[in-house]
Amino acid sequence: MNESLKIITKPLPQDEQIEFYNKIFSTEQNHWAKDLNRTFDNFAADVIIGNHNPKCHKRFLEIGCGDGRFFEGTFERIKKLKLEWTAIDYCPKAIDLAKDRGLPIEFVCGDYSAWSEKQEKFDIIYSNGTFEHFEHIESVLELTKNILSSNGFFLMMVPNNLGYDINKDDQTEGFRELNGGSRQIEWHLKLETWRGILKNAGFAETFFRGFDERIGFTWILT
Repeated sequence: MNESLKIITKPLPQDEQIEFYNKIFSTEQNHWAKDLNRTFDNFAADVIIGNHNPKCHKRFLEIGCGDGRFFEGTFERIKKLKLEWTAIDYCPKAIDLAKDRGLPIEFVCGDYSAWSEKQEKFDIIYSNGTFEHFEHIESVLELTKNILSSNGFFLMMVPNNLGYDINKDDQTEGFRELNGGSRQIEWHLKLETWRGILKNAGFAETFFRGFDERIGFTWILT
């Protein structure tokens, strides 16, 4: 890992992380069941549709799919792309909820790093609000680069944690708990630091801001 990336707070062991997320998804109105997040989903769908190439884009992967909210809100719009859909999350409760939606998607419950090492290439990869939670972020990005097809693209959206009002007095970069009591641990990084990490992982990047500073950073990576 790049020595400039600081581990300030160690994450919970994985079994405790899974228990933490199981509790969140056990409530009817979970942490991400908000109109704002559905707006982000539609924004991502616009990007995916706009960059889809029917000649070479056949397989789609969502990393960190949670309860499948993205597909429920956008499937009717993007099913015309005729993609083979796969989505992965390590939270069993979330995957159970995703499967209950009854959509023609392969939902996988498992550790992404281990799972990705055994996969064939995907042509479109999407992730919203997930990669900032990976402690070994450079390694996970390298794994993702390895399963991205040569003509494909990876749409990655991460929050601008250092841009949140609750962090305005603490601009420390590092892997730490978000102020505000969510108990989630994530990377708080400046834009140029993110860009360096992506370059080190082998990606060429096209950066653009989302419409809302709370999502902050959006890339199409190839």
